[in-house]
Amino acid sequence: MRLLVSVAMTFALSLAAWAMSSPARADQFALDPEHTEVRFTWDHLGMSRQGGRFVDVTGQLDFDETRPDASKVSVIIKVASIWTGVGALDSQLIKSREFFDAAKFPTITFSSTSVRQTSAKTADVIGDLTINGMARPVVLNVTWNYAGAHPMAKINPAFSDQYVAGFSAQTQIRRSDWGLTRTVPFVSDEIQISIETELRRTAVTPPAGEQPGFEPEPPIISAPLPAPGAD
Repeated sequence: MRLLVSVAMTFALSLAAWAMSSPARADQFALDPEHTEVRFTWDHLGMSRQGGRFVDVTGQLDFDETRPDASKVSVIIKVASIWTGVGALDSQLIKSREFFDAAKFPTITFSSTSVRQTSAKTADVIGDLTINGMARPVVLNVTWNYAGAHPMAKINPAFSDQYVAGFSAQTQIRRSDWGLTRTVPFVSDEIQISIETELRRTAVTPPAGEQPGFEPEPPIISAPLPAPGAD
């Protein structure tokens, strides 16, 4: 009996150590610009919520489906791609130094610093949002909608070799944190942001030291021989 307990404990400890030492498989995904939207809304004079979106958004996601909390994401938004449906407002937002000084700071960027998983399909993605050259921390509440073969692959062979993922995210910021204070409080300081994105996998990254297609082997377990007379 003591031998069986010893073998079981040795196996469990060795397997745990092997699992902890196995690097994560973080596949690389690129944002699909045709299916990515960054929308924002604000309160206008207490009468309605108005909004707009950024049209030109690119980025990369390093995503391990078995360890979402190890993921990393970086996004670049072209300020000049802002669209509110009102041309005069778009021009003012882009050209006025009291809003987005696009001539000096042509991009808005987001770079994650950590991921805190909140359920099997949700997580808080913490990162730095940089606007007009100023970086401030924000938290995105992210929902993982899908990852797998392209849903259209069964009916359209053009999608047969595509592996895709989809996410939704929301956050709320205060624009004054980035120095965007014009018209506050008549136009709200708080800005609600919602993101919808689809991504295409561009590379499958094996753990360091492995060759593509190689699966790490668990350790060979050896237990000490029982002492003479042991049961």
